[in-house]
Amino acid sequence: MPPRPRPPAQRHQWWRWLALIVLLLGVNLIAGVGIWTWRLWQQLPAVSALQDWHPAEPLRIYAENGQLLQVIGPQIRYALPLQKIPLRLQEAFIAAENARFYSHNPIYYPVSYPGIVRAAWVDLVHLAPVQGASTITEQVARNFYLTRKKTITRKMAEILLAYKLAAHLSRAQILDLYLNKIYLGQGAYGVQAAARVYYGKDVDHLSLAEMATLAGLPAAPSAFNPIRDPKLARMRRNYVLRRMEKCGYITPAALGTALAEPIRTAYHAPASNMAPYATDWIRQWLEKQFGPDFTYRHGLRVYTTIHPQDQRAADRDMAVGLENYAMGLDSLDPKAWRGPIAQLRGAALRQAAAGQRPAILPPHDPANLRWGAVLEAGARRATVALEGQSTVHLSLRDVDWARSAPEGRIPTAVDQVLQRGDLIWLRPYVTAVSAGTGNPVWGTKVWHTPRHPGWQLTQIPRVQGALVSLDSHSGAILAMTGGFSYELSHFDRALYAYRQPGSGFKPFVYAAAMDGAAMQAAGNPSFLTPVSLIKDTPLTVRLADGQVYQPTNYSKRFSHTPFPVWEDLADSHNVPSVRILLHIGIPYAVSYVQRFGFPARQIPRVPSMVLGAGDFTPMQIARAYAAFSSGGFLPKPYLISRIETANGGRISLLDCPLGYTPPPRETAIPPGVAFLLTRMMERVIRGGTGVAAQILHRHDLAGKTGTSNGEDNAWFTGYNPRIVTTVWVGYDNNQGMGHWAAGAREALPIWVHYMKSALRKQPDLGFFQPPDVVRARYDPQTGTLADAGQKGREGYFLAGCLPPPTPPEFPSINAFIHALMHIF
Repeated sequence: MPPRPRPPAQRHQWWRWLALIVLLLGVNLIAGVGIWTWRLWQQLPAVSALQDWHPAEPLRIYAENGQLLQVIGPQIRYALPLQKIPLRLQEAFIAAENARFYSHNPIYYPVSYPGIVRAAWVDLVHLAPVQGASTITEQVARNFYLTRKKTITRKMAEILLAYKLAAHLSRAQILDLYLNKIYLGQGAYGVQAAARVYYGKDVDHLSLAEMATLAGLPAAPSAFNPIRDPKLARMRRNYVLRRMEKCGYITPAALGTALAEPIRTAYHAPASNMAPYATDWIRQWLEKQFGPDFTYRHGLRVYTTIHPQDQRAADRDMAVGLENYAMGLDSLDPKAWRGPIAQLRGAALRQAAAGQRPAILPPHDPANLRWGAVLEAGARRATVALEGQSTVHLSLRDVDWARSAPEGRIPTAVDQVLQRGDLIWLRPYVTAVSAGTGNPVWGTKVWHTPRHPGWQLTQIPRVQGALVSLDSHSGAILAMTGGFSYELSHFDRALYAYRQPGSGFKPFVYAAAMDGAAMQAAGNPSFLTPVSLIKDTPLTVRLADGQVYQPTNYSKRFSHTPFPVWEDLADSHNVPSVRILLHIGIPYAVSYVQRFGFPARQIPRVPSMVLGAGDFTPMQIARAYAAFSSGGFLPKPYLISRIETANGGRISLLDCPLGYTPPPRETAIPPGVAFLLTRMMERVIRGGTGVAAQILHRHDLAGKTGTSNGEDNAWFTGYNPRIVTTVWVGYDNNQGMGHWAAGAREALPIWVHYMKSALRKQPDLGFFQPPDVVRARYDPQTGTLADAGQKGREGYFLAGCLPPPTPPEFPSINAFIHALMHIF
């Protein structure tokens, strides 16, 4: 019997069950997606705050002339309102990133669904998230609130946030946010920062091709970077230009012109990175005062007193001077060549010759040095790859300073110094000796650069230095260098190196001795004048603690002939200076020198005080000498003129140690005393220890050398009626610099070169003679007033403090010891 056929209803019943299951799964899926979307929506941040958004701008520090010195912060930004961004630049970004940005079709704004479908298909084909589909609105949402991680959750959040943005902000507001927030490579955020980094100009000066280049960057800032890959950047730029023409933003003629324009980009540092010691002090003070967030993200603008031209000269001349010392070019003590930085062999040498920086080097070249790799070395010359960019040749002249030991022989062949594979430091060539004029006993050598300098072997000096240059009337810091190279050492010796100034401290004690009114008020009427005679004979002082103090002169000799005070200062004799201190008394001297801004705790109450036994910073010494330069006024040094917030508000400088302070209205010392000391220190340059400064051929210079005991500190401080500059040279560990080291040899040449630049536009007018100074005739043999009818000589004196008719009586040593007993 044949089988009975299955009823149709029963035959297709399983299809109904399948459909039901699929339906239930779909409903659950839709419900799940809906719930997930709703919960994601609830978690999204509010976007209404973006209506008043301002980008986090870095700290910017400016020079006195408005030049940008330093930008410090996590990002390079320049906030620019949309109305200040050229329309053509806006159109370039719209054409490249979201051509339907102004569309009212919900399929394309704020989210482009065709773009999502296209990107999804590409991702499916590649089985990876390779293509994005974010509109400008979505990119704003991602940049402000989301990460760049490519996940479905992040993409959904981006879409939902785009709708939120569109509901709260206009298209102009969204485009404003986009163009100021978008990352465009090289650390630049926003179109203005990118224009400055890539082209060194503002957005309103960009050409059409340059605008298209920037508009091509958001897709892949690293890949389309015109500095790293000009060829790929050109392809991307041309794509943007064609999109602009297709969208009707530019004409075919403009397209052709822009396509023909070559890629011309170079990295333009956001700042000159000049005056690093000064800007670092500002950064540290701001961070300590206001915290890092406010300091680096709120667009602070700090305006300083730094003169760029003077600062460049200070950095350059300090570096050359210290290098000269390390090479033995300006010293009577020969220096040893410490050998090459390293020996390169095989692949390492080939890579260095091709321009790859050896890992042993610091990240950046220090000061004025550049590295080189020796490719060949012979008797007459060496061939060197200069940072892999060019090839230079060194002759025997360029290496003849190098010795194997301090007392070693001068090399007679180049290959006695250099060998193939040597990694060395080079600098622009300077002449080894250029003697100054005047007394040759000091052996001062002032270098100069030939017209065609070439290159010279050198080495990083271990000795350090500092330079401070002030406007002596206002206290404005014109230039400040805290060491050989900020790259190698951030320690600011100009502000924090406390060192003995040696004979550079004498003028302050001499000023105390010249101030007759102050002397009389202290109970000692025996003031001195510039022509008072001081003995130069051996001196022994037994101190209260039983120790014996016997000062000596630098020359270790005595003249046994009394010196006038001015000559004693000019030739920097030590023993007569101690006698002057004994004459006026230590308590009075300690009190008086505080008028120059020295804290009492730093002034030692010992006979060697006049010889610079205390420890002072270059900034303190420069400020003190400003009292002589300014005619008696003691300004407060300041580095910061003003600080402005991003909205133009001012920040108070009352608590800033180097903030602006109005110039003093009252003098610290009588103008006449300042004038007399200046006249005496003019003689230091005319025929004393500072005679090498005559090479400047000016008549308005005064100054004083200083060398501490043991030759471990060398100083020179000099000034004209407007600028005072202090130079210090020494080792960080306070070791001696050599038997023949002196302020006249190590510090003075640096001062001369710096002042040559700083005084270039300063008139040579001489120092003003104040009303409290008179002229009178005196007897140079006795230092007393000339008798009627006696010829004598004419000199300057304080009114009311003329030389006495008879030589002043100096107190006996026993009387001085008795006075010391009361001090100790």
